[in-house]
Amino acid sequence: MLYNGLGYIPDHLSLNSLNLFMASSLECDRNICFNCASISFRPLILAFDSIMARYGIRECIIIADRGLASYEMPKKKGVYLVVAIRRNFSIADFHMKLDRSFIFRDRGINAGMKDLGDKILYMYEDTSLRAEEETDMIRKIEDGEIKQENLALEKNKLGKFAILSNMRSDPRDIYELYKSREEVEVAFDAMKNELENDKAYLHTTDGLRGYFFISFLSLYIYFSILEVLEEKKVSQKISVKEALFELSKIYVISDGARRTLAEIPERSKKIAEIFSLNLYPKILWS
Repeated sequence: MLYNGLGYIPDHLSLNSLNLFMASSLECDRNICFNCASISFRPLILAFDSIMARYGIRECIIIADRGLASYEMPKKKGVYLVVAIRRNFSIADFHMKLDRSFIFRDRGINAGMKDLGDKILYMYEDTSLRAEEETDMIRKIEDGEIKQENLALEKNKLGKFAILSNMRSDPRDIYELYKSREEVEVAFDAMKNELENDKAYLHTTDGLRGYFFISFLSLYIYFSILEVLEEKKVSQKISVKEALFELSKIYVISDGARRTLAEIPERSKKIAEIFSLNLYPKILWS
């Protein structure tokens, strides 16, 4: 296969894998494209160069997690990178001044920025995470897993993480941009768990392309349904999977020229009302 390659699998199974890139629009809050690449195709910027050329994208913001961290910044005009870096990166200055503070999702965040020439280092301290990490280290000290000196050495890093970017902006804006990657992660989670599309038992490249095209359409429909549930403020009570299951109980009985809706369960009626589905009249003439 074109995309076959041995990659890391959590269960340590020797199976062929591929990289799946997903692009999301900030304007319409939708996933707009998938792109497959060989498991060995690691350079992040090269991957997005290919996507931009294919879809005619002139401006984009690449938001990446620590696993794709790099010192390299995009050179192309209109391409911006916001990437979290590991704590062991040499440019991560945990002693830099944090002179700005804000609240994000009920969590206190201290922030600062440092000019590195063509790059900018943003440092953040999550006050809640700092307390959690310090408590965890103290627990390990009591259990004899680490020594007291370890806490002293790591104390200045607790609760902190750094972001490297070629965008000059308010640290809060960069933080919120980075956190917006969770929407794409939710999409991947839905694709793997809700839609169960993380395993493709296919043997041809064309088959694989078709499989992920259907996956893309399924995911688009999934988030369209989720958007309605969120607008109606019921997403915490009703999942997309539950909504689809209840609506699947509504079916039509065909008797020649006449089609009739079968008896509809009460739960299905309530779900249908959320989506403004007209279930009446019960007799549907062809």
